[in-house]
Parts: sequence; C-alpha cells; structure tokens
Amino acid sequence: MPLKKHQTWSAVNYPMWFILPGIALYLVFFLVPTFNGFFYSMTDFSSNKGDVITFIGFKQYTEVWKNPDLGIALRNTVVYSITITVVKNILGIALALALNEKIRSKSALRAVYFSPAILNVVAMGLIFKGLLDPYNGFVNNTLRSLGLDFFAVGWIADPQWSIHSVSLMEIWRATGIAMAIYLAGLQAIPKDYYEAALIDGAGFWQKFKNITLPLLGPAITVNVLLCLVYGFRMFEVIYFLTQGGPGSSSQVLMTLIYKYMGMGLYGYSAAMNVILVLLNCAIAIPIVLYLRKREVEI
Repeated sequence: MPLKKHQTWSAVNYPMWFILPGIALYLVFFLVPTFNGFFYSMTDFSSNKGDVITFIGFKQYTEVWKNPDLGIALRNTVVYSITITVVKNILGIALALALNEKIRSKSALRAVYFSPAILNVVAMGLIFKGLLDPYNGFVNNTLRSLGLDFFAVGWIADPQWSIHSVSLMEIWRATGIAMAIYLAGLQAIPKDYYEAALIDGAGFWQKFKNITLPLLGPAITVNVLLCLVYGFRMFEVIYFLTQGGPGSSSQVLMTLIYKYMGMGLYGYSAAMNVILVLLNCAIAIPIVLYLRKREVEI
C-alpha cells in the first residue's frame, strides 16, 4: 500500500504495536511457565536434593500413577466439575428466564443472585463450615427442630457427602455468573422471533425449545467451558471447607498437588499438574467442540 504524504510506516502498521506486547506477556506468563512445569515433571526436583536436579523422563509419571490417592482425586475432580457444570447451567438458565421478564424488582433480584460471586472465598468457606457442621450447624439444627432428623446428615464430616457439600457451596457462589451470561444472551435474541411464534400459537415450552435454547448456544458454550475449567482447577473452596477430608473423601487433584508441593516434591507435583491439564483438555475440548457445532446464528 503506498504511503500518503506525512504518513510513516509505523502509522500504517500501528495494530502490530498493540499485538506485540500481548504476545510478549503470553510468552512470559503462560508458555514459559507451561514448558518449565512440563520439564520439571520429568525430573526428581525436590527440596531434599537442593539445587541438584536429575532428568528422569517419564519415571515420575509412573510413580504418580502408583499413588493410591490419585484415583480418588481424579474421581472427585470429575464428579465435582460435572456436578457444578450441570447444576449451575440449569439454575442459571432458569434464573435468567425468570429475571428477563417484566417484573418490578428484577434489577434488585439480579444483584442479589449475583452478589455471592463477589464474596471472599475464604469467608464463604468459614460461613458454610458453620452452616454445615454435623453437630451444631444451622442446617442440621433447623432440620432437627422440624422433626426431620433423618435429613440431618454429616455433610462435610461424612465421606459420602463431603464432595457434594463442597459442590453445593460452589453452586451457591457462582450460579449468578452463569445467570448474568445467559441474561446477556437472552437480551440479544430479537423479539420478532417470539412474536412470530406467538402468532403461530406456540406455548412457553415450544418457544424455549425452538427459539431460546438454540439461540443461547454461544452463551451455553461459554458457561460450560468456564464451569469445567474452574471446576478442574478448584482449590480454595475445598481447602477452606474440608481440606480434602474426611480422609481423602473430598480430595481433588489441586489439593493433592498442593499437598505434595508443601512436602517439597516439586517434580512429583508438577507431574500431577500436567495430568490435571491433560484431563481438563480431554474432557472440555470435545464438549466445547460439540456445543460449537450446535450453535445457531442470530
């Protein structure tokens, strides 16, 4: 392209100057740590050996797979991620549909449902720990006072309920985020579609199935991806509510990585971290690709 008078090369190619800093930050804060983590996962790097690092290849992964806690952590990670993804999206769509209607208090209700997402995770963990305490917690005391003692289970102290109790806290905390994304998707759908469906005599379910759900495809994809990624890397909620217990009943990969990192087994924990990333990709990528194919253009 010929340069105009008083126009320099840098002025013509100015977008490149905005892209380069982003590429540099991506290299420094993502690619370099990623490759470093993969490299250390193939070494015996630990605090016990000081600065001496020996390359041992895939032997570290063999040791990780022999860990009896890994199977429990893998199962809990998958159960936790799928549970919060399904429930948060169902509740998020339901709330978005309700709060997209013409009701007086919808602005206040939107703020109320979204507000848990901005609360401190540590504070929420302490609050839920008090609420779900099996002996003196508010939930069990309320159930007993209503004569529903058979519903007063151990919650965070019962190995059968601990991971589900943690899931409940995350669903309460982050459903508002899913709701906000679905609200944005609903408001982008042209009203003409609903008016035409109304003229044809379509009811609520027909409009939801044939108009709302297909056109919410991009919002569903975003929400599912966010929920899955966040679920697989979840640490704070589980650590502050159950610390992975009782026993290893609510142990997930991130708390297991934290445990071995604290023991100074840096190469060992790096290998677990690589497994977590690969597992996340193996589950999330096919689901997202499937959802992208089903998206409908507005």
